[in-house]
Amino acid sequence: MRAQTATVAASILLVCSLVLGPTPTKAATPAQAAPDFAAIDAYVAAQLQEARVPGAALGIVQGNRVVHLRGFGVAGPAGQAVTPQTPFIIGSNTKAFTALAVMQLVEAGEIDLDAPAQRYLPWFRVADAEASARMTVRHLLNQTSGISQAAGLAPIAGDGTGTVEGYVRALSGVALNRAPGTGYEYSNANYLVLGLVMEAASGVPYGQYVRERIFAPLAMSNSFTSLADAQPHGMTTGYHWWFGLTLPADMPYLGDALPAGYLISTSEDMAHFLIANLDEGRYEGAALLSQSGIAELHRPAALPGGASPYAMGWALETQNGLPTLAHTGAAADFSSAVLLAPESGWGVVLLANAQGMFVSPTGRIAQGVLDMLRGQTPAGAMGLTTLYLIADAVILIVTVFVVRSLVLLPRWRRQLRERRPRGALGWAWRVVLPSLLELAVPFVVFVFLPVGAGFPLWGVMAAMQPDFTYWILAMAVVLLVKGMIRPFLATRA
Repeated sequence: MRAQTATVAASILLVCSLVLGPTPTKAATPAQAAPDFAAIDAYVAAQLQEARVPGAALGIVQGNRVVHLRGFGVAGPAGQAVTPQTPFIIGSNTKAFTALAVMQLVEAGEIDLDAPAQRYLPWFRVADAEASARMTVRHLLNQTSGISQAAGLAPIAGDGTGTVEGYVRALSGVALNRAPGTGYEYSNANYLVLGLVMEAASGVPYGQYVRERIFAPLAMSNSFTSLADAQPHGMTTGYHWWFGLTLPADMPYLGDALPAGYLISTSEDMAHFLIANLDEGRYEGAALLSQSGIAELHRPAALPGGASPYAMGWALETQNGLPTLAHTGAAADFSSAVLLAPESGWGVVLLANAQGMFVSPTGRIAQGVLDMLRGQTPAGAMGLTTLYLIADAVILIVTVFVVRSLVLLPRWRRQLRERRPRGALGWAWRVVLPSLLELAVPFVVFVFLPVGAGFPLWGVMAAMQPDFTYWILAMAVVLLVKGMIRPFLATRA
């Protein structure tokens, strides 16, 4: 989930993207030598260890075959080993499932890609009534509706007790960043709307549809549409980084954002899904979609300025000059990455039980695996240990400086009494200016950034990167107290 407007971008140099293919042809058999899966496993294990990720699961497919599955590390504090059958929240990789489901309904004649979303949800609208009537199903799938990134972030700050419809109805007050169909902007809100469009067109709840029409034919027997269903099957515990330490996180499962990011699956099951995307919509004896339907899912949107970097539930990337379909996913304490290389038939999925807004190595490791499958040198280590050593050192220095300056305020008062400022300029320099500077930080943190972001900034930050977030808020509170106490002490002096 990337912030788009200039204001949001400025407010979220702190907030990285939470989420995130040319049209693929039928998977071809690569000419290179067979890959060294032992070397790939060693690479993944080393990368996970360096990044302090407790557990992960890898799946590799080639064409219509699963060629490698492997679990790494532990699934939770009890120390149970991760296997290819261990469930993880897959985050925004859910969008590819939602897009596939919509295309199934298109081929069944129940949805028209170029019909307005209001045909299926007559009550749906954004702030601009005319734009609401022109926003099509295709616009939502291609992330070209004009709905902002910020508008789709609200569920992340929630506790999962809302509803998809509630979030979509709240879009009625949202102004579009651009006219529908004129530009790309990634937003979870697009796929929340699509989840409701699916339900209206099919007549069944989103979760039931995915279980019956996608999970079942793909033999995804350890994939789930709710946390309650996944827990008896060895569901992993999510983790957060806290100043370099990886600790279990008890984050809410956001079932009220299910169509955009909260399906649960395993590396083995996700491998079946990748095969369907590489093999023209087929998996073993099941045909989920036609060849043309899969091609449509993978085709970039046509925009006035050229092709979009996004298709339908898939991002289009070029890695080392080769076209790739890719997507990353991030829940508050889980991360995932999927990659498809249509020209060689390779597909990679990596699921992990740790996530951070600033430290999420899953996508980079998955790309390294794909590089090795192509006979190329994989990406190097992320350097998380060094990153946190530097960050922790800066945090410690700033904390000591801020707290010490608060503790020394009584001394400052005595010095002010002993050497009284001369005139208004002296008082302004010694008292007013320091107070204003100290109050400026909490104003920016508590007022300017949240208002400019247009979404619950600190709620989202706390969910995704609690260590840095709580530290920033704590320092802002200390400076607020100091900025308020200083004038009071000056009057007493």
